[in-house]
Parts: sequence; structure tokens; C-alpha cells
Amino acid sequence: MSSHAEIEARAADWIAARDGARWDAAQQDALDTWLGAATAHRVAYLRLDAVWRDTARLRAMAPQPQAQAQQQQLVPPPAVRPLRPPSQAWRLAAGLLLALGLAGGAAVWRGAAPEVSYTVAHGARQNVRLADGSQLVLNTDTRLRSRVDARQRTVWLDRGEAYFDIAHDPAHPFVIEAGTQRITVLGTRFSVRRDKDLVRVEVVGGRVKVETVGAARPRDGAATVLGQNELVVADAEHVLVGRKSAEQIARDLSWRQGRLVLDQMTLGQAAEAFNRYNHKRLRIVDQATAELRIGGSFEVGNVEAFARLLQQGFGLTVRDGHDEILVSR
Repeated sequence: MSSHAEIEARAADWIAARDGARWDAAQQDALDTWLGAATAHRVAYLRLDAVWRDTARLRAMAPQPQAQAQQQQLVPPPAVRPLRPPSQAWRLAAGLLLALGLAGGAAVWRGAAPEVSYTVAHGARQNVRLADGSQLVLNTDTRLRSRVDARQRTVWLDRGEAYFDIAHDPAHPFVIEAGTQRITVLGTRFSVRRDKDLVRVEVVGGRVKVETVGAARPRDGAATVLGQNELVVADAEHVLVGRKSAEQIARDLSWRQGRLVLDQMTLGQAAEAFNRYNHKRLRIVDQATAELRIGGSFEVGNVEAFARLLQQGFGLTVRDGHDEILVSR
């Protein structure tokens, strides 16, 4: 594995070559291959490219030729020195900016990976690709923040639900902060749902660690480690660990395809699930109706069609109002 210095140097060579006059499609393909080979390659390239762009802005702000000529009349001309190769000169400029923070270079270094916020509206979904190659799917009514750079890969789930497919990087674990729970992974696929202080984690593949942090009274015991098809439901004081089949996990995650798969769920639970995605709410009037067991696959945003099926299949009374649908015997 290449050292950090070697990766930085190679990234500098790529940037210098890219800005040359002979950059072609074959070189671009080679660069894309190198960037895709390791997360460290992408991070180094993006960070150094940010510094290089900043130096370009500084050059644009430099004195114009007329002003320079006036200065040259007062200042003796320097001795002529041979030019360094482009990549070497660039490395020196980048090194000075990074080490000394000249002309805001330190601010560019710190700001190369700012915190990014994502907010998904009620009933919507959003696909997100992070700088390290990790891919996320955000569910309805979700707010998530991320910061991914060479030092950390951190996400804050403020509310809602997200599915994570994390790029493998043993040197930089991926951390999700969700209320009082911290989820740490190296590279795996899983979902996290947060309802206020209650957090639910389901693992599709790989392993994740879940631990309580920042609670007034944290639960006793070590962190919980989950493997494939395992789940945990936890708050600041309690943790419940379980296991499901791969088919059950897939049903739970069917929202990624815009589906709601019900597996002998009570009608009351089904109403809560539909209400996560629809502004028109489904309200079950009586307890006996709420306890009916149902199954099937439905579009998450078509609560009216679901209500019609209840009327036709179970003979239930359905009253469709302006902002809610009432269901009863």
C-alpha cells in the first residue's frame, strides 16, 4: 500500500498533467481508474485540487503587467533560475500553502470537505453519493448531515431513516451519530431509523457496532456488534437485539423501491406505516378493526387505493375525507 506522501505526490502529478496541453480521453480514463482504486486517492486528489484552484484565484488577483513594470523600476531584477518541472513546482506551491496557510490556504484545507445537509420531504426519497464512494438512500421526512474527508467519515442522522452502502476503508471507519446511539462500520450495507430517541439498525451484510454515547444514564455492558440479518432497537437505557430472515429484512427495506410490504401486520400498524408517506392520514376508528391482520405489497404513496382494497376485501366501512380516511367495521 502506498504511503500518504506517495499518494499526495501522485495526486499532484495527475493535477499537473490534467492542466497541461496534451490531456486526452485515455489519460482521463487512467485518472478515473486511479481515483476508483482507493478512497485515499480520491480524498488526496480532491483536497489538493481545491488548493490548486485557490492558487489560480490568487494568480488572477496578482498585479497587472503595467503595475509589475513600475515595481521593476524600483526593485533590482532577480537572478535567472531554471524552471522546475510542472509537477515539482506545483508540489512546492501546494506544500507551502498547506504548511504555512498562506493566502487562505489553511482555510481551503479545512474547508475541502464542509458539512453537507440533506433534507427529504414527507413522502419523498433521495439517493446520495458521498465523496468516499459510499451510497445512501434517504427515506421520507429525513434530515441527515455528513462530513467526509481524509480525517473522518461521519454522518449525523437528525431524524428519519436511511439505507447505507459504505465504501470499505479500514483506516477510516464510517461513523453515524443518531441521538444517543453511535454506529461504527468499515464497509457494509445496513439501515438506520431514528424516531426521536429510539434508534433501529438492520444489517443486510457485513458487521456494525452500536453503542450508547452522550446519555445521562447510559446502559450497562459493552457495545452491541451486529452481523448479517441482525437488528437492534435501542434508546439511552435499553437495547433489544434480534434476528430476521433475509426475506424479512428485504421486506423492511422495500421502501427503497417505493413499496410497503406488509407481512401479516395489524391494520393499526399498517396505518402508521402509510401515514409516514402520505399527507392524507389513515385512521382506524375502532380497536377490533385495528387488530385485523393483513398482508400484501402496496405503493407507499397511494393510501386511497389501499383503503379501497380494505373496503372490497374485508367489507370495512371507508369514509374518505379531506385530510384523512376513516376505516371502521
